[in-house]
Amino acid sequence: MSRNAEKFLDTFNFIEKHLKSKYNNGYYMPFGDLIRKVSAKEGVIKRFREDLFVYSDLRNVMVHNSRINGQIIAEPLDDVIENIERIWNQIQHPEKVSKFKKKVHYCFTDDKLSKALKFIHDHKISQIPIIEKGVIIDVLNSSHIADWLAAKEIVSPSEVNIGEVLENAGRNGNFEIISGNMSVFDAAEIYKNSYMKPPANWYYDALVITPTGKSDEQMIGIIVLKDIAEYISV
Repeated sequence: MSRNAEKFLDTFNFIEKHLKSKYNNGYYMPFGDLIRKVSAKEGVIKRFREDLFVYSDLRNVMVHNSRINGQIIAEPLDDVIENIERIWNQIQHPEKVSKFKKKVHYCFTDDKLSKALKFIHDHKISQIPIIEKGVIIDVLNSSHIADWLAAKEIVSPSEVNIGEVLENAGRNGNFEIISGNMSVFDAAEIYKNSYMKPPANWYYDALVITPTGKSDEQMIGIIVLKDIAEYISV
């Protein structure tokens, strides 16, 4: 057996044994059924589900029909070895949303709108978490501001409170607070599923990261759609 074939089968077996042990109490289950079961609850498996189905077929060919007239008929390419090893590494050590850790610019409900506008301009950001009584209650964005402005004839951003803007804007509360220990794949699933929540056909404006996912904790990061798009499974 070639070195690539050995590497492939060893890595595939590591993955299968790990999933069977962690998600099926160590009992046997056909690999395809195991992947379907686990991908329903684990974003990292859902992200690589189609690759794992293909690799399952390749494993079966290699194990059960590996030779014709003494010749190997399935030899994994270097790219396949690199990819399955990458998948195994992500299964063991999935990337965490802490990779998006950064300073979060936020405002209070009694701050003036001009403060938020300055943040948007100076820091080139699109989403600003809003705090009231020590709790994150919303994420202000340009759509909120535009909705509020459209209903006014004369406005002065330095005179109106952010709380008033939120009260008169549509699509409030379109965000979620997540733990810094969450995997990027699970966060991507939250974003993907948000598209079907009210208001339908609209992704969350942001995912706000706190140490344990509580709304009264200090914010350690924020994720918008463009940050997480590459992790969203189709």
